[in-house]
Amino acid sequence: MNKKNITPELNTETLPTVEVNGKPTYPCLAHEILEDKIFGPRVLRRLNHLLMAHPDGLSESGHDWYFGYLVCAYTQTHYGVKNLLNYPSVTKKLFVLCTQQVA
Repeated sequence: MNKKNITPELNTETLPTVEVNGKPTYPCLAHEILEDKIFGPRVLRRLNHLLMAHPDGLSESGHDWYFGYLVCAYTQTHYGVKNLLNYPSVTKKLFVLCTQQVA
Protein backbone atom coordinates (compact mmCIF):
# COMPACT_ATOMS: atom_id res chain seq x y z
CA MET A 1 0.00 0.00 0.00
CA ASN A 2 1.44 3.35 -1.04
CA LYS A 3 0.26 6.40 0.87
CA LYS A 4 1.16 9.98 0.11
CA ASN A 5 2.33 11.79 3.17
CA ILE A 6 1.31 15.37 3.71
CA THR A 7 3.61 17.08 6.10
CA PRO A 8 1.52 19.22 8.40
CA GLU A 9 2.47 22.86 8.25
CA LEU A 10 0.59 23.72 11.39
CA ASN A 11 0.15 27.43 11.61
CA THR A 12 0.87 28.96 14.99
CA GLU A 13 -1.86 31.47 14.24
CA THR A 14 -5.49 30.57 14.57
CA LEU A 15 -7.73 30.31 11.55
CA PRO A 16 -9.09 33.82 10.80
CA THR A 17 -12.83 33.72 11.41
CA VAL A 18 -15.57 36.32 11.01
CA GLU A 19 -19.07 35.68 12.27
CA VAL A 20 -21.87 36.44 9.80
CA ASN A 21 -25.49 35.91 10.84
CA GLY A 22 -24.33 33.86 13.81
CA LYS A 23 -22.23 31.50 11.67
CA PRO A 24 -18.45 31.48 11.36
CA THR A 25 -17.01 32.34 7.96
CA TYR A 26 -13.40 32.28 6.84
CA PRO A 27 -12.73 35.32 4.65
CA CYS A 28 -9.42 34.32 3.03
CA LEU A 29 -9.46 30.54 3.33
CA ALA A 30 -10.68 29.71 -0.20
CA HIS A 31 -7.94 31.90 -1.72
CA GLU A 32 -5.39 30.33 0.61
CA ILE A 33 -6.39 26.81 -0.41
CA LEU A 34 -6.34 27.61 -4.12
CA GLU A 35 -2.89 29.20 -3.83
CA ASP A 36 -1.45 26.33 -1.77
CA LYS A 37 1.23 24.37 -3.63
CA ILE A 38 -0.29 21.00 -2.68
CA PHE A 39 -4.02 21.62 -2.32
CA GLY A 40 -4.45 24.18 -5.13
CA PRO A 41 -3.54 21.69 -7.87
CA ARG A 42 -5.74 19.04 -6.22
CA VAL A 43 -8.73 21.38 -6.28
CA LEU A 44 -8.14 22.22 -9.93
CA ARG A 45 -7.68 18.53 -10.84
CA ARG A 46 -10.94 17.76 -9.05
CA LEU A 47 -12.66 20.52 -11.00
CA ASN A 48 -11.27 19.26 -14.32
CA HIS A 49 -12.46 15.71 -13.58
CA LEU A 50 -15.89 17.03 -12.69
CA LEU A 51 -16.10 19.14 -15.83
CA MET A 52 -15.23 16.11 -17.98
CA ALA A 53 -17.76 13.94 -16.13
CA HIS A 54 -20.47 16.60 -16.40
CA PRO A 55 -20.15 18.25 -19.82
CA ASP A 56 -23.49 20.01 -19.32
CA GLY A 57 -21.93 21.97 -16.47
CA LEU A 58 -21.74 21.89 -12.71
CA SER A 59 -24.34 23.28 -10.38
CA GLU A 60 -23.38 25.64 -7.63
CA SER A 61 -25.51 23.59 -5.24
CA GLY A 62 -22.94 20.78 -5.44
CA HIS A 63 -19.99 22.81 -4.15
CA ASP A 64 -19.96 21.04 -0.75
CA TRP A 65 -19.66 17.67 -2.41
CA TYR A 66 -17.14 18.92 -4.98
CA PHE A 67 -14.68 20.49 -2.55
CA GLY A 68 -15.71 19.67 1.04
CA TYR A 69 -13.15 16.93 1.58
CA LEU A 70 -10.27 19.07 0.33
CA VAL A 71 -11.31 22.04 2.47
CA CYS A 72 -11.47 19.89 5.59
CA ALA A 73 -8.17 18.17 4.77
CA TYR A 74 -6.50 21.57 4.27
CA THR A 75 -7.71 23.00 7.58
CA GLN A 76 -6.70 19.86 9.43
CA THR A 77 -3.24 19.87 7.84
CA HIS A 78 -2.51 23.56 8.23
CA TYR A 79 -4.49 24.60 11.29
CA GLY A 80 -5.19 21.37 13.17
CA VAL A 81 -8.95 21.92 12.78
CA LYS A 82 -10.63 18.57 12.23
CA ASN A 83 -14.25 19.69 11.96
CA LEU A 84 -14.51 23.08 10.31
CA LEU A 85 -17.74 24.76 11.34
CA ASN A 86 -19.75 26.11 8.42
CA TYR A 87 -17.35 24.69 5.83
CA PRO A 88 -19.97 25.25 3.07
CA SER A 89 -19.13 28.96 3.20
CA VAL A 90 -15.59 28.05 2.10
CA THR A 91 -16.61 25.45 -0.48
CA LYS A 92 -18.98 27.94 -2.10
CA LYS A 93 -16.26 30.59 -2.35
CA LEU A 94 -13.82 27.96 -3.68
CA PHE A 95 -16.35 26.94 -6.33
CA VAL A 96 -16.76 30.56 -7.42
CA LEU A 97 -12.99 31.11 -7.57
CA CYS A 98 -12.49 27.94 -9.63
CA THR A 99 -15.19 28.81 -12.11
CA GLN A 100 -13.67 32.28 -12.51
CA GLN A 101 -10.30 30.69 -13.29
CA VAL A 102 -11.85 28.35 -15.85
CA ALA A 103 -13.84 31.12 -17.57
